[in-house]
Amino acid sequence: MSAITSCLRRLARPLVGGLWAVLAVVAVPSDGRALTVQEIVSPKGIKGWLVEEHSVPLIAVRFAFAGGASQDPAGKEGLASMVADLLTEGAGDLSEEAFKAEVAQLGMRLSLAAGRDAVYGSLETLSKRFEKAAELLRLALSSPRFDDDAIERVRSQRLTDLALAANDPNRLAIERWYLEAFPGNPYGRPPDGTPDSVGRIVRDDLSSQHAKLLARGVLKVVIVGDLDQQAAAAALDALFGALPEAAEVNLLPKVAPRPSPAPVVVDKDLPAATATFGLAAVASDDKDFPALEVLNHIIGSGDFDASLTEEIRVKRGLAYSVQTGLVHDSITSLLLGAFSTKNDTMGAALGVLKDVLATTARDGPDQGKFENAKRYLTGSYLLDFDTNGKVASSLLSIWVDGERPDYLTRHNAKINAVTLADVKRVAGAVLKSDQLTVTIVGKPRL
Repeated sequence: MSAITSCLRRLARPLVGGLWAVLAVVAVPSDGRALTVQEIVSPKGIKGWLVEEHSVPLIAVRFAFAGGASQDPAGKEGLASMVADLLTEGAGDLSEEAFKAEVAQLGMRLSLAAGRDAVYGSLETLSKRFEKAAELLRLALSSPRFDDDAIERVRSQRLTDLALAANDPNRLAIERWYLEAFPGNPYGRPPDGTPDSVGRIVRDDLSSQHAKLLARGVLKVVIVGDLDQQAAAAALDALFGALPEAAEVNLLPKVAPRPSPAPVVVDKDLPAATATFGLAAVASDDKDFPALEVLNHIIGSGDFDASLTEEIRVKRGLAYSVQTGLVHDSITSLLLGAFSTKNDTMGAALGVLKDVLATTARDGPDQGKFENAKRYLTGSYLLDFDTNGKVASSLLSIWVDGERPDYLTRHNAKINAVTLADVKRVAGAVLKSDQLTVTIVGKPRL
């Protein structure tokens, strides 16, 4: 879950064909190998991050086009998501069947999806098949067909998914939370749309939105695998060079969630009530973000010694699980959490939740929990870097958050530098129980 925009730094010597390489930075993944992240720019000016990994013949590509579902026109929610789905349903001269047959024959993994603030894509393939796999991705991005039968097939699947989601209390609670927290803002609308909005989308909407969203000027790309700088630069141009330079998007400004004076209930006849709760949090590029990471683990990791689990589950048996997480992307920064409990005990569970937040905000955590959280966060961090795909995904997230590649080396140092006083200060600034927005699906007794 990810802030946008980071500039390339420390441009060094020009290489063949206009490629520029940036001084590499080094981190040490869990298996002890050096991980070197290079910032590169292709001959056409496309920027990317590269990790050369020649020990296995695999290549992973991750990319993001800023904009995403936040650019959906009012009444056409779900448009960006349908565009993303249809990019792999036939492209260029290849029908949907022919395109998917090529993908299967190459044994490649290809996926695209739209989030609230970006369209994300993923490609993984053997290095010996990379050229052919890259050509398929190029076609998908630059020449999608949007055939009528494919549109109706994707629409039907979307409507089926929405019908299932209408009975998923977790999905209903989180989508209602965004609606309540960001009223009147495109960020608060459901990225997958509604049955009505999906039903109104036509081919012209899809082709027009595709042309607006996919452009080099809002693109970030990470490549990890068995290729060198020059090959990676060529790949950037081969994959994305046919796209227009400028996107027609109006990126949303930063926005904070609106507090709700009382829980908002989505009435559903269910045996349990499901709650989503959230607060505004500090941004990922804020100096206090490492302290927030420690605080989030202390209160909401889901471990038995986490404050919320200890008070809500262990001591009172009000819920099986309660966890919190940090959402930080180009538009907002949040601390979000969720739990389910019996309808009759929802009021009691919310009371305990608010008490834990208020107590932690006032007193901070104890020394033992503080030290345990720091050990876990530093010890587990590099576990995200044990495959090419994980490395690429993690680096893209870091870049979208506005960080430099050397964040890999700085992350644990930042966590280790956090003091108990830092966590107490951040707890007082963030854990404002009277600022909570809470949405509940069920028939809760409040």
